Amino acid sequence: MNFKNIVNEAPVQIKKEFIYRKHKKDSLIIHPHEQNNHLYILTTGIAEVYRQTYSGTMVSLYIYDSYSCFGEIEIFNDNIKTLGVIAKQNCETIAIHKTKVYEWMKIDFNFNFYIIKQLASKLILSSDTAARLSLLTVKDRILLSMHNHYKIGDLDNLTKQILSSEVCAPIRSLNRSIAQCINEGFINYKGKKFSINSIEEIEKYLENFLLN
Repeated sequence: MNFKNIVNEAPVQIKKEFIYRKHKKDSLIIHPHEQNNHLYILTTGIAEVYRQTYSGTMVSLYIYDSYSCFGEIEIFNDNIKTLGVIAKQNCETIAIHKTKVYEWMKIDFNFNFYIIKQLASKLILSSDTAARLSLLTVKDRILLSMHNHYKIGDLDNLTKQILSSEVCAPIRSLNRSIAQCINEGFINYKGKKFSINSIEEIEKYLENFLLN
């Protein structure tokens, strides 16, 4: 049974607790670092999960489309704070308080099974992401970071200092790898601004590393 059917066939006592919300494009659905007590079901639109670096730039982590959910990790662990979730289109969501999520899980095996699969999937994805990133060279991490900034539209704000923090490399090592990327024709760096020559070439190079 797909998730849309599970939601549509939710028990009456659960459905009456659904909180229906609309979110305009580019608005925040969940603010980063807040306490979250709700499961969110995205019924319409596309949403993006992002992590904010110490310098205030945003790095895209996940993309959700209609009839997917987020917030399920936080409702099982009070110590976990949220990542930011932003509406990339006009979106509609259903918010369900965690007490009703627990109740729904008790009485509906299909919903319970879906939530468990979601948690397992994100655990595997997080472990796989960490393992893959640990194997990347500084050059790989630079191109991956620049790809993410390009996709969320803030490449103009990317500085060497921010890039150094994101790729976990000192400036000297960073400069060597930036020069390599320039020599290989992936990027340019002029007037303290980065630019990408061909996003298609970078995506082809990074096809085994891209996480979204």
